[in-house]
Amino acid sequence: MPVIFRMIYMCGLRSSEARLLKVSDVDLKEGILSIRHAKKDNSRLVPMSDCLIKRCRAFSKLVHFDSNENDYYFPALGGKSMTLVNLYHNFRRFLWRAKISHGGRGNGPRIHDFRHSHAVHCLKKWSEQQKDLAVYLPILKTYMGHDSFEETAYYLHLTADVFPDITLKIETRYQGIIPELGGKHS
Repeated sequence: MPVIFRMIYMCGLRSSEARLLKVSDVDLKEGILSIRHAKKDNSRLVPMSDCLIKRCRAFSKLVHFDSNENDYYFPALGGKSMTLVNLYHNFRRFLWRAKISHGGRGNGPRIHDFRHSHAVHCLKKWSEQQKDLAVYLPILKTYMGHDSFEETAYYLHLTADVFPDITLKIETRYQGIIPELGGKHS
């Protein structure tokens, strides 16, 4: 479980993308995840950090010493894919152990918040490094597997409240891309 949660956060994956990975989708030599048939049947390649590659290698030695390429990378009993319910129950168990309260259904924290945090942390890091966010925004869009800038703009809104300088940099290049949010959003 610690490896799948790290992968979701460190690679900005959707829960289903991580739990449905096959052994052949995790290239530990090149450090690349092949995300196949994700949301809207999109596929993409996602690089992993060196520390995640190291953890995945250790995990693979323990779990996949006798696996074939079509086995699930994070297998459940009987070789089936891990279910979202299993992932959720373990997440809640870890929250409980860490004494982190859960606000109830829809109020989080949620597993999907790892994905949100990944995007926000990327934007924050790039801003602090004085990267041209107009250049990096399309990279984030592709990395996250979004079809449009509007999908990526949601993360800009989350970032904009805390880091107003990011808003200024993006709005000068892509006017109106950061949406005004009202109500609850997932």
